[in-house]
Amino acid sequence: MLLSQLFHQSVARAPDTVAVVNLGSGRELTYQELSDRVFSLANGLRKHGIGHGDRIAVCMGNRPETVMTFLATQFIGAIPVLFNFRETADGVTYHVDDSNVDTLLYDALSAESVQMAVDSIDCDLIYVGNEETSEAKPFGSLLDAPPDKPDVNVSADDPSVILYSSGTTGDPKGIPLDHRATTTRTLVNAMGQRYYLDETLIGIMPLYHTIGLHGILCNVLSVSGTYLCMPKFNPERCVEAISEWEVTGLHEAPTIFSQYLATNAIDEVDVSSVRAIGYSGAPMNSELFNKVVNAFNPDHIANLYGTTEAFGTTAHVGLNENDDPRITGPANVFYEIRIVNLENDPNDEVEHGEEGELIVNIESPLAFDGYLNKPEHTEEVIHDGWFFTGDAAYETDEGYIVITGRTDDMIISGGENIHPVNVEDILTSHSEIRDAAVVGVPDKEWGELVKAYIVADDGMTSDDIDKWCMNNDALANFKRPREYEFLDELPRNPSGKILRHKLR
Repeated sequence: MLLSQLFHQSVARAPDTVAVVNLGSGRELTYQELSDRVFSLANGLRKHGIGHGDRIAVCMGNRPETVMTFLATQFIGAIPVLFNFRETADGVTYHVDDSNVDTLLYDALSAESVQMAVDSIDCDLIYVGNEETSEAKPFGSLLDAPPDKPDVNVSADDPSVILYSSGTTGDPKGIPLDHRATTTRTLVNAMGQRYYLDETLIGIMPLYHTIGLHGILCNVLSVSGTYLCMPKFNPERCVEAISEWEVTGLHEAPTIFSQYLATNAIDEVDVSSVRAIGYSGAPMNSELFNKVVNAFNPDHIANLYGTTEAFGTTAHVGLNENDDPRITGPANVFYEIRIVNLENDPNDEVEHGEEGELIVNIESPLAFDGYLNKPEHTEEVIHDGWFFTGDAAYETDEGYIVITGRTDDMIISGGENIHPVNVEDILTSHSEIRDAAVVGVPDKEWGELVKAYIVADDGMTSDDIDKWCMNNDALANFKRPREYEFLDELPRNPSGKILRHKLR
């Protein structure tokens, strides 16, 4: 079954259940109301000239109209191209040109960039919002079509969506996924996260990310649950909504959990309805992990590893009794993985417990087949049917997988490998350090030394941190930072990953 069918079943199962809520405006749509609007929009898009196989760019925040647009494309076989609404004008032009779309939908969050890019993009524009614009057709005009289910034949092998890698270096790369991948990602995520029928989830993870789209939105719509979204993130309102809507699951980047815990509402409202928690996109340090567990006391909490190319690669191991936020599981359902030496040979596996690069067999129905318009990049990462993730990892004695960082982030000092995540975890365990990142800097004697970028409370000095590191038994001396620089905040991409190339 395709996602469109799963959604259609949810409508039949629970037509009066609230499907989507805009936490910013308070707007609610039941499954029947959402279905009617999706079918009207689908027919409106066809009338606009968008049909099976046509691409439509979506540059909007997490809002009901984004949900409607994605669902409408799934019914008519059109291909939504989702990308970051925070893009500059050059970024908008790049994504439109690279994906060769016929139409671009945008809202107030991306309006300035889109309007600056108007002269350099060749596609129809549709604006979602109350304001009128001279260059764009209003979104509401597409909803005038009848709410009849479109009679279009869509197969599992047809493209379902094109997502773009968030990227920590270089231009984002388009990742086409077929309808089989969309459905399988949705169901595998439900199994791993312990989701059932009628779940209520907050959709803060962007819909242009596979977790926000497949792991949260598609998951909810497939099980007749309730999706709470917010175009412009407000952590206080989200925490209040946990109590108001009895939210059952949270899947966020660690930075979002940190913002939840910094609100006044976290100590004022009842968050005990949260049963399952997942975090992904970046590592969660031990101090934040313990705070999250204490605040929500979930039945299940897991570190979820995956990529846009291969989604939930490893199984979702419960960490309630493990107390190590770095750990993820062995290969997930529908996956085969290996850890190999850094030579692009999928058969050159490392010894148990040794570190290498995590690779994924792309025969999985969840995996991609290659990048859009970039065969050279595809050849760089796919070898003999295996996707080389670029993530360094090792397997523990218990059979768990620990992701230690990017293979190209490794710091080599005096012939010893130093993984930034391990040093950062120790640094952020200091009560006055709010955030930290480390990179290697050239050194004539040792090759590289560790430099730390620190976000800390006022008054903390480099000497304070260095003394603390020297007295910390968990930090080997060769891993100790030899240089510190204080910042107001660390550069991160939208999923929370540290942009180390900017620090370098």
